[in-house]
Amino acid sequence: MKKNKKNRISRKLQLMGLHLNYKVFGYMRIVSTIILFIGLLFLSPYGYIVAPICALIYYFLLEYIILDLGIKRRKRLLESQANSFFRTFLLLLKSGRGIKNSLILTTSVLDNELSYEFRKELGNIKNGKTLEEGLSSLTLRIPSLIINNIITSVIEASRYGNNVLESILLQLEYIKEIEEKRVLRSYRVVPYKAALLSLMFGFIMIGILILFAIYV
Repeated sequence: MKKNKKNRISRKLQLMGLHLNYKVFGYMRIVSTIILFIGLLFLSPYGYIVAPICALIYYFLLEYIILDLGIKRRKRLLESQANSFFRTFLLLLKSGRGIKNSLILTTSVLDNELSYEFRKELGNIKNGKTLEEGLSSLTLRIPSLIINNIITSVIEASRYGNNVLESILLQLEYIKEIEEKRVLRSYRVVPYKAALLSLMFGFIMIGILILFAIYV
């Protein structure tokens, strides 16, 4: 059970691109929970009730808030950068440069999270890893299945000499469709968010008026 938890959190930290191990994250979690508990205990009028409840909720939700939601945000970020990165890579590849040189030039032209991840792995390749080993290691830090499919296509092209142009373009079109659907979904959610905020504001105002009527 403990080993499974360790492997789960270690994997999530890896997908977040964080250079933390399981123990460091665990220490940070415990220390921040203790600080929250002490702060609420002394600062809140009902600290003896609020502090333990909030501390427990914080402790058990921290993994979801920091790691799970963080991975989702990172996935969206990397996918939004994939189109420019891989189209630049394909242009350089079509100009006659090899896969490795095309990746090196692409990472030198573009400066974003995805480019940084490739640049870091290219540094490992320079220090002794093969291109296939480096790209395979890279997929372990990328939370997007689509980007990993593209990287797998590049690995196979390096190994067997396949043409990756059509495969990568299909994956990029798929990413584009996902981005368009995401934008449409966000527009649909806005009215509901506005209505919810209005409702919450209304309840708060009613609560203030009730308290005012009771105590004044």
